[in-house]
Amino acid sequence: MQKIVIGIALAIVAAIVAAALILTQTPPKSPTQPSTGQGGKVYVYSVEITGGPSIVAYYIPTDAGLIYGEKVNLTSYYFMFKNGVINILANTPQGIQKVTYYERLLEVCRNSTTIATVAGERITLSNSQCSPSTSPLPTVKSLDELILVVQGLPGPTSQSQWVKSGVAQTPFGQATVYTNITQVPIMTGLNAVLNYEKQVLPDGTIYLLKAQLAYGNQVAATLTYTLRNITAMAPELKAIVDELSKDVVAKNGGGLDLLKVAEKIGMTFDGSWPAAIVFFDLQCPYCAQLFKYNYTLFQGHKLVLVDLVVHPEALESHQRLRCLYQTAPDQVIPTLRVLYDRFLARDANYTDVLPNQTCQIDVQAGMQLAQLLAGQNVGTPMVVVVYPNGTYALTVGYDPASIAKALRG
Repeated sequence: MQKIVIGIALAIVAAIVAAALILTQTPPKSPTQPSTGQGGKVYVYSVEITGGPSIVAYYIPTDAGLIYGEKVNLTSYYFMFKNGVINILANTPQGIQKVTYYERLLEVCRNSTTIATVAGERITLSNSQCSPSTSPLPTVKSLDELILVVQGLPGPTSQSQWVKSGVAQTPFGQATVYTNITQVPIMTGLNAVLNYEKQVLPDGTIYLLKAQLAYGNQVAATLTYTLRNITAMAPELKAIVDELSKDVVAKNGGGLDLLKVAEKIGMTFDGSWPAAIVFFDLQCPYCAQLFKYNYTLFQGHKLVLVDLVVHPEALESHQRLRCLYQTAPDQVIPTLRVLYDRFLARDANYTDVLPNQTCQIDVQAGMQLAQLLAGQNVGTPMVVVVYPNGTYALTVGYDPASIAKALRG
């Protein structure tokens, strides 16, 4: 799935502009007076970015942690920050993903569960992975700190860095105005300047939070959160809060679902466990090296070749290779090796070894399956080794040693 494109570490400069990508809701109505109710409070904000339409965001403080949410048409994202753990729940047309980020000594780890439908088959994937990090997970204690982390904005890291700058009248009464200026070096002699303003009501509620990005005297973008209402928590949101409060359990699974879909859309060759799913592109030089120099890695194993057409001009070649599979499957691997050998030799007619006719392949499903596994890091070759118990190991890129290790179990 689209990786959930989530920022849990502070990004630099362009992050405020990138935020525009998710601002696609129609403008909200004028703010109304706050209301209270049973089941907790939900603070509803209008969010505006320069050059983009408005959306609606939700801030929900709970005993378990602080929650931030955005809902745009058929897509919603919710973040919960609690006790050094960040839980994220995303629901998009491509599927549902829940992720728990947590810190171990010198590592940031994530457990995730993803549910999606690919080629008419329901897939449930779960995995756990860690990566070295010298930075702890961010902690948040207020709405402004939460927004800075979610939007990936460098800014004040403590409330003491806000300067009291006056008062402002709001639809909810008088608010105290605080400001902050954060500079980020871009290159020698040039800084990006982020001018922050927040307006805080007497009870501590933030009425307005504004971040303005400028280079010198040139304002590049402005991001503004404005309180429009305070409501009781609806049952739909309560269910989301309850789900966010549960951490994802550390486990790896779903490989058998992956294999089922791969066999449905790809080219399957019988063999023993563990199975290998290889995503390939016929204009990929690293795929060519894998099949020229390391094809013996897959000998004796169940093998599924899945078309991952990264180069659109390679589509017809993939369709021609599929025709060969349908008529003479035992010739696919030998032909693929000859084709890739000629490709590496820069033979302009390297695809002449393929049949002239074309057969249908599900390019969209191949890409969707790859994105479920690798998110934004999709590349070729990509090898998934699936074990009989449903666990799996993923290798993205040309890394024969990692593939061999995974195939040894």
